Amino acid sequence: MMRRMMIAAVMALLVCGVTTAETITVCASGCDYTEINAAIDAASDGDVIQLAAETYYEGVEINTDGKAIVIQGVSVPDEDGPPETVIDGGNSHRVLVCQSGETSATHFANLLIRNGLADGGGLFCEGSSPTITGCTFSNNTANYGGGIFCYLSSNPTITDCTISDNTTSYRGGGIYCWSSSSPAISGCTISNNTSKYDGGGIYCINSCNPTMADCTVSDNTASHHGGGILCNYGCSPTITDCTIMGNVAATDGGGLYCNYASDATISNCTISGNTAGYSGGGIYCYNNSNPTIADCSISGNTAASGGGTCCIGSSHPALTDTVLCGNVPDQIFGSWTDNGGNTISNECPPDCPDVSGDGIVGVDDVLAVVAAWGSDDPDADVDGDGSVDADDLLAVIGAWGPCL
Repeated sequence: MMRRMMIAAVMALLVCGVTTAETITVCASGCDYTEINAAIDAASDGDVIQLAAETYYEGVEINTDGKAIVIQGVSVPDEDGPPETVIDGGNSHRVLVCQSGETSATHFANLLIRNGLADGGGLFCEGSSPTITGCTFSNNTANYGGGIFCYLSSNPTITDCTISDNTTSYRGGGIYCWSSSSPAISGCTISNNTSKYDGGGIYCINSCNPTMADCTVSDNTASHHGGGILCNYGCSPTITDCTIMGNVAATDGGGLYCNYASDATISNCTISGNTAGYSGGGIYCYNNSNPTIADCSISGNTAASGGGTCCIGSSHPALTDTVLCGNVPDQIFGSWTDNGGNTISNECPPDCPDVSGDGIVGVDDVLAVVAAWGSDDPDADVDGDGSVDADDLLAVIGAWGPCL
């Protein structure tokens, strides 16, 4: 009898302890709350805070207080446009803060985060690793980390986001990573950010090893080093299937700057059209930094020396199956390891007319041109004259074989 009573009591406690996730709404009127922080205070782990398609001026930073919750805006009908839910810092404070051990279960989605002011103007992470999906960080201002600041082993997952038009007075216009912080960044665009010192797009220092996949880092500017990405003091990012283009550094490393034993792994990437005032238009390596570069194209970069790559100070990058062409003035300046399959030329080959997109110009491309004959299909219009015709067919035949 006593045993049954104890079992019943335990079961009652278990049942009473079960909670279900709730959706908490926030909007100007007619919702559960009118302020995001008030909704966070009321939320429990697993809850979803749904924001309307409005602009929120909280007057203070949004702090998730370590809760495993989702804060999401309205989905964007036009995938090319920014989210319709805006959280605005009013140029007076940070917008979002995670500094209570947040994990990937703390999730921000479909938000436009703008006009934040302070280090990590858009998002400040300290010892926290939230998930960020489909968000735009723009027009945030800081000394360090205009868009996002990652500090003390903060490893956020950042997916399908745009980080653009942010500004710092020192380092990391778009993203700043410090002290063993290694975000996972995929499908993101990091563009038009400005640093008045180093790392226009991304700055990493002290054992940070971010991973980047399928990202575009473009048109960022640094007044000193690392227009696109800068890695310093033992930071070794893994960069895969990315485009790093059109970035500018006033001194060294227009596209990528590696310093003090920072050994980036770069594969299947395009590094083109970057500019450095002094050295390393595409890539600059210094102080025992030895990146591994495979299956990449490094082209059309410009610097006073080492237009493609400049590697000095006991730095020896290893290149495999990589094309260096059209860099001014030199393709490679300094020592490097040739692992084979590399192509080095002052002139770049013409664009490959791979209409079918399989990496090989062949019968499939001929059939694609014939199928689009007489149209203005931009994929089949190889010569770009506005009409698919015999000239396009001849261009395909002339480039027969694998694309370089």
